[in-house]
Amino acid sequence: MSVEELIDFSGQFPPTATPIIVTWLGEALTTNSLLDEIEQTSTRISDLVRAVKAYTYMDQAQVQDVDINQGLETTLAVFNHKLKNMNVLREYAPTLPKILARGGELNQVWTNLIDNAIDATNGEGTLRLLTRCEQDFVMAEITDDGDGIPPDVLPRIFEPFFTTKGVGVGTGLGLDISYRIVQQHGGSIEVQSQPGHTRFIVRLPLQSTQLA
Repeated sequence: MSVEELIDFSGQFPPTATPIIVTWLGEALTTNSLLDEIEQTSTRISDLVRAVKAYTYMDQAQVQDVDINQGLETTLAVFNHKLKNMNVLREYAPTLPKILARGGELNQVWTNLIDNAIDATNGEGTLRLLTRCEQDFVMAEITDDGDGIPPDVLPRIFEPFFTTKGVGVGTGLGLDISYRIVQQHGGSIEVQSQPGHTRFIVRLPLQSTQLA
């Protein structure tokens, strides 16, 4: 309602009623605004709950057919609050086959790699996710344009408890856990890094013979 419309509207009532009408309109608009905000918040909460259930593979078998593209997207949804200032590029193979895997564990791998990429760019860089099929393997590549990993540090990044983060920030277990999970799936993980370009490449077999 415009100011002119409000004046015309209030002119239909006694002057003494104007403050009451204005107050009522203000409260009504505030209530509608709050209801809209509650509805939007409820939708966001529902979306987050669905993402968390998908992320953890809740109510599903321990080993299942896993869609790597979906796993990466679910992990991005969980990290949404940390990606607001990031440029996220997706290059997913549209016909990527599913693999036999422990989906929840693989999502831990994506979590560690994406979280490291966010930290490497201070939450304001470019994150690139790429997937493709390589013969009997599925490949997932996570790249960032941060400062890179120093050459003297690179050989040690998969060692347990080794971290370049400050005290109280990193445990040094994220990449070690990721390495072990990928190995347990019969796959491999490697890293290539230089200033402005760090790539983590994960390869996983379509049919792992190592999963119980």
